[in-house]
Amino acid sequence: MALVLPLAPLEPAARGVPGHDRWHPDIPAAAEVITGGSVRMDCPARAPGAEPVPCGPLVVVGAEPGDVIVVDVLGVGRADGRSARGGHPGLVGCAPDADTLCRAGVVPAASAEGALPGRVAPGHPPYGRAAAEALRGGSRGRRIASCGIARLTAGSRILLPVHVRGAKLSVGDLHFPEPGAPDCRRASAPGWIDLRVNLTRQGVTRFRVTGPTLMPSPD
Repeated sequence: MALVLPLAPLEPAARGVPGHDRWHPDIPAAAEVITGGSVRMDCPARAPGAEPVPCGPLVVVGAEPGDVIVVDVLGVGRADGRSARGGHPGLVGCAPDADTLCRAGVVPAASAEGALPGRVAPGHPPYGRAAAEALRGGSRGRRIASCGIARLTAGSRILLPVHVRGAKLSVGDLHFPEPGAPDCRRASAPGWIDLRVNLTRQGVTRFRVTGPTLMPSPD
């Protein structure tokens, strides 16, 4: 189960929501955030040989196609409380639109079998379409999500073009490298990540942000 927790102390209590191992615009939102708001997202581990399961999607209120959302990583931690220095997500991105699905250059999922498209439950009309048309959770298309190499630790910033109304931001596949390890590709573990989200109107045109722009922490 994925969890979205507002950081503001007066917000309602967090509630568990299903994650998703597909990217598709019809996957319903798990929660909302206003520009300038902060959230905590509790992400499951990636099972060996399975697709990663990002937490979300998170609707950014007022976001429209052509906008850019600026996502700041405030902190990353392990679910078991162990030291998480260097912890970072392996996936972060916004929902693709129909054109992105066609042009991403990634082979879509072959069938709906075994798909986990968030709150779209099997038997509901959108399930078959969302599961069959969607891209797999680990897709690395230029316009989908790709930060498996950049270590987006606390202090990092990600600029993400918006493709659908509300942006539908998702993040997950958390990694916690051991001290001295050359990489962390096999270190996925359950944990939490705190994000602050800001909205930039028409950022695609104004700043020529045509794909995810990753700005790792300078530390």
